Amino acid sequence: MKTNTGLIQRGPDMKWVEIISLRCAANIDTLFVNELLKGISESDLAMDTPEHLVEIRVYYHSIVETDLSIHIYWKSEPGSQDKSLLGLRFFSALRDLGLLNHSIWVETAAMENEFGNEMIKK
Repeated sequence: MKTNTGLIQRGPDMKWVEIISLRCAANIDTLFVNELLKGISESDLAMDTPEHLVEIRVYYHSIVETDLSIHIYWKSEPGSQDKSLLGLRFFSALRDLGLLNHSIWVETAAMENEFGNEMIKK
């Protein structure tokens, strides 16, 4: 639903993202990270509620070669936004590589551009 301010208000399901950020002392072992992502099996997803999982994306910093961020996108009913078992598994697997931060962000609004498309893709 679009408001008169151009913001889109979301329905009863909440969109939220779980972010695990890593800063390594040396370059990131991309092979290890790729294998970690490939290692997500159906049993791992079954520990969480897979119907709430939207997607997983991995980002590398554009300049700092030692920074990595894993974003796990979820959509669920209000009140269920907490660190997932899947996110905790990633955190545990990466903990020996450097400094980690694990946080949850809940979407509150989105903006549309003048053509009616959301400016930020989810």
